[in-house]
Amino acid sequence: MNNNLQTALKLRFEYYNLYENKEDLWHKKYKSHHLYSVIVESFNYDFKDIAKIMPNLLEEFEKKL
Repeated sequence: MNNNLQTALKLRFEYYNLYENKEDLWHKKYKSHHLYSVIVESFNYDFKDIAKIMPNLLEEFEKKL
């Protein structure tokens, strides 16, 4: 899970920092990524809370697999 957590946080960071005003490009690039649904769901949460929330989202995701 640690690797997935690191990847999810990295992709979320990219979305908000590297793809600002180019969000459609980010979605096109990562829509087939295995963590895409988790990252998109994380957009519902404030960045200040994401360190607490992301592990829970990943845990739920892994239970569904």
